[in-house]
Amino acid sequence: MIPENEKQLLEALQQDDPSAVPSIFATYHLLLCRIAYKIVTDEDAAKDLVQDVFIRLWQNRKTLNIQHSLAFYLKRAVINASINYLERTKKIIPFNPGETEFANSPHDAEQSQRYQELSAKIDEAVTRLPPRTRAVFTLIRLEEMSYKEVADNLAISTKAVEKEMMKALSLLRQSLKDYLVVLAIVLFQ
Repeated sequence: MIPENEKQLLEALQQDDPSAVPSIFATYHLLLCRIAYKIVTDEDAAKDLVQDVFIRLWQNRKTLNIQHSLAFYLKRAVINASINYLERTKKIIPFNPGETEFANSPHDAEQSQRYQELSAKIDEAVTRLPPRTRAVFTLIRLEEMSYKEVADNLAISTKAVEKEMMKALSLLRQSLKDYLVVLAIVLFQ
């Protein structure tokens, strides 16, 4: 069921009300840019993808068939556009999970070097994941979405999300097998 405030926005949009798009934009733009950026890790590309979603929203305003909510529809559109962008560009992107507890703790130069080496290898391994697998991994690990939320946003089953996550972890484990010793040293010293 669509929330009442979203129903009003959708009705205004479908009736060509010029205030509808700015209202929708103001409400969702920042959130959508953040989601796109987490997947493509390019600020300009993320903004362009979100802008394209808003343009398509306007172009298809008369034929929109939104079942759940406008927010859900827009998130799903941005996630799909981001995955398509990655597939289209075959772009290798850096994976930046943000600061970790370890990175903020005091440690000597040797540990720092090991951490940086491991971090670079993890970044490299994540960028080599297939686009959909990387998107699932990113949404679960960075956006901290549940498997069900990812499934809903990507319009796939929860089992498919589980499969993609197992695939991501398996590929990462395989790519990083030579660095498991470094990881153990970094984490347990």
